[in-house]
Order: sequence, then structure tokens, then C-alpha cells
Amino acid sequence: MAIVAAGFLLQVDDPFLPDIFYEPGLSEEQMKWRANLYVDATNAAIQGIPCERVRFHTCYGINEGPRLYEASLPEIIDYVLKINAGSYSFEAANPRHEHEYHLFERVKVPEGKVLIPGVITHASNIVEHPELIAERLLRFAKLVGRENVIAGADCGFSSQALYRTEVHPTVVWEKFKAMREGADLASRQLWQ
Repeated sequence: MAIVAAGFLLQVDDPFLPDIFYEPGLSEEQMKWRANLYVDATNAAIQGIPCERVRFHTCYGINEGPRLYEASLPEIIDYVLKINAGSYSFEAANPRHEHEYHLFERVKVPEGKVLIPGVITHASNIVEHPELIAERLLRFAKLVGRENVIAGADCGFSSQALYRTEVHPTVVWEKFKAMREGADLASRQLWQ
């Protein structure tokens, strides 16, 4: 409550929700039960905070790697959208998950909710081109409405407080600069 009372937006980071769907030995029923438990616990923790003051972020919590054993967005989206948040941030820029925007051809985002797809990735030193970033934003905007999309990063550039990231800080700033330029390009196309 103190964070919101100070005028800040509260971001809840949960890289563990997707892990449920790749935990060895869990049946499908157990996965669903555990995912609902996560949703209930998160909602209990943010109870009393206006949903428009809460951003929920989920990711896979890793950087460079093959990323073969991760849940897809379609596996977790129903649980993500049950969180009482005003916006939802998730990975959408890395090659393992970029195609998942198609999910929103059939999943309706609840009224008043905002998507924050990653349009730059924390798992590569390559700086995304602003035109590619704009394309990524336009894909989502066409499916969920221009007013329901904000540019975001797949994840933080250090997945742990003491972790030495693979992406050098100078590259991180170039990625953020490209994200701003790409968002400007998309905004010009969407809002004119």
C-alpha cells in the first residue's frame, strides 16, 4: 500500500507461474490447482489496491539459453488475466515466444486492461531495430486495440539482484532508445 500511496505503480513480478507447467511429476490437474493457488495468493496480496495501480509481470526468469522447457503464453494466459491488475507484462520479443501474439486472435482482453508485451528482449545483445519494435506493437494493437498496448521489455536485464547480466549496460540503454523510437513510429501509425 505504501508504494501506491506514494504515487507509484506497483509491479508484481512472478517468474514462477509459468514454471508450474513444466514442473516434473505434476499432473495437469495438479498444475491447474497450483496455478489457481498462485492467482489466489497474488490477489490476496494486492487486495485493496486499485487494479489500475497494479502491473503484473510474468516471464521465464532466465537470459541466454535454448529456452526449450518453458510454458507458452497460451498455457498461462487464463491465469494471468485472473490477476486483479490493470496491466499485464510478458515476454513477446524473444524468438521462442514472439509468435504467441496470435493468441489474442481468440482471447479477449478484459475491458479496461492493458497488455505490455516485450518488444525488446533481455536475452540478446542485439539491439532491435525501431521498425521491428513498431511492427511488434502494431500486431498487438490490431488485435486488442491501440489504447490497450504499451511497449515493454521481455524482462529486466538482470534476472537476479546479484546476477551479472549478459547484456552490457551500454547495450541496454541502446535497446531502450530503440524501444522509444519504435513506440513513436507505432504511435504515429496508430494515432493519426
